[in-house]
Amino acid sequence: MLEASKTNMSASRPVGAVVPAPALVTGVVLCGGMSRRMGLDKARLELADEPLLERAARVLSPLAREVVIACGPEPRYAELGFRLALDGEGVDGPLAGLAAGLEAAGTEWVLALACDMPRVRTEDCRSLLAHAKAHGAEGSDVCVYASARGVEPLCAVYRATCLAPMRAALADGERRATGFWDLRTADGRPLAIERLQVELGPDDAVVSDMLVNLNTPEDLARERHRQGGDA
Repeated sequence: MLEASKTNMSASRPVGAVVPAPALVTGVVLCGGMSRRMGLDKARLELADEPLLERAARVLSPLAREVVIACGPEPRYAELGFRLALDGEGVDGPLAGLAAGLEAAGTEWVLALACDMPRVRTEDCRSLLAHAKAHGAEGSDVCVYASARGVEPLCAVYRATCLAPMRAALADGERRATGFWDLRTADGRPLAIERLQVELGPDDAVVSDMLVNLNTPEDLARERHRQGGDA
């Protein structure tokens, strides 16, 4: 998580909110990282006999017309049957993966989820979409979950209006997923960023954190234990 949140909001779906139709949404699973701390490709690791990449795709599928895999600079995971979105030439990092997903999407909304966030549910993603659409007359450009630890831009909704500032930030050497937030849309207006506040458990109770990332073998072992199995 990269930036402290200053917005106090409920993570529940707003009353009367309408979620964008699946035809207007593309799901993007982000799995272009190098998995250095894990030591193995995280996307292929399994929880309850299901690879993390396929788990994330399953969460997104009910809300989107298609799920695309942002797989980094090289084509990976083609055997799974999803369309792949490769990083642009000369760029890398989380922002490059997000931009590749938006480039490939061709829809008004993109629902992005990192493959290593196994506690995020379809309902959590539906809440993001509902809040994004309900924000102001036009909706949010970005809608992210936030907690006392900061924002989580790899479980978020991005509108197509984000693509121009993403490209501009990448051209300036930016890699951070939030590195385009201070820029403007193609028509010159500031981006509308909405933060959805969620409560975390106590620091010693990581198991209660819906936004937990699996970065190390210890993280994976803890999550497997939490789910009651060794797979």
